[in-house]
Amino acid sequence: MASKKKNVLVDFASIEKNFPTYTLKNKGIQAIAIDHIVGSLGRYFDFSESLLPKRYDGSSRYEYMKSLMEQGVNLPPIQVYQILDSYFIIDGHHRVAVAKNEFKAKYIDAEILEVRFPFELSKDKQYSFDTEVTKKFLIKIEEYAFEKSTLLNNDILIRPLKVTELKSYTKLHQEIIDFKQNYNDGELLKRSMMFASYTWYAKRFLPAVMLIEQEKILSKFSNRTYTDLYVWIQKHKYFLSQQAGHDVGFDFTAHDFIEKYKDKKFFDIIPSVFTDIVKNLVK
Repeated sequence: MASKKKNVLVDFASIEKNFPTYTLKNKGIQAIAIDHIVGSLGRYFDFSESLLPKRYDGSSRYEYMKSLMEQGVNLPPIQVYQILDSYFIIDGHHRVAVAKNEFKAKYIDAEILEVRFPFELSKDKQYSFDTEVTKKFLIKIEEYAFEKSTLLNNDILIRPLKVTELKSYTKLHQEIIDFKQNYNDGELLKRSMMFASYTWYAKRFLPAVMLIEQEKILSKFSNRTYTDLYVWIQKHKYFLSQQAGHDVGFDFTAHDFIEKYKDKKFFDIIPSVFTDIVKNLVK
């Protein structure tokens, strides 16, 4: 079980151990947005998310850097790893901290090493992470891989596909593949993945979201999204179909899910899911 340390940067090592194979591309020195700095190489727990040193000392390196910057000393650029649109500090933690908190700087010069992962969405993928902020960043990487594969761009979707659990994008990706293969007697088999993805979005996902919103069920699930609920409804469909011995259909499942769980909290679902699993095992 991952710990839930709060108010810390993302540890690059936690990302690295989930994707042991990657390549680096030197992009040279550029001005980067300080707000896009989310993590650190090796010192993630020494600084808060606001990039303030946690062990503050009046004679510390923070004060030394502050003094140099107040004198207008030309300091070398920091060094960072870039993953997607986010940055991890390799060298220059205190320079960033002073620039952000003392001078309210929005940008800082950095030598950028872009990290590229050969990432694939897979149901067999296992994750390990130390903090909730690391978990959220891993979800961000999954979102990127999902968008790249399906071309369902959250920036333009009327109802963005946002989740709060790892591997949810993998489940959605697999569902779209199955939808492409089985929809309307194979109608989509010769069409592009992009066409199949947007057909799935219009025919399957949006109607489900409309039902979730109509029943106001999301209000019963604190800190979750309608995409989270959609994934859970699809899980519920699997178990109902197993019990019935045939595909019960999405519409029936959605209404059954809502009737069973609309007055319960999100984690009240989990025991019933395990109960269903046990029942299926002993049949």
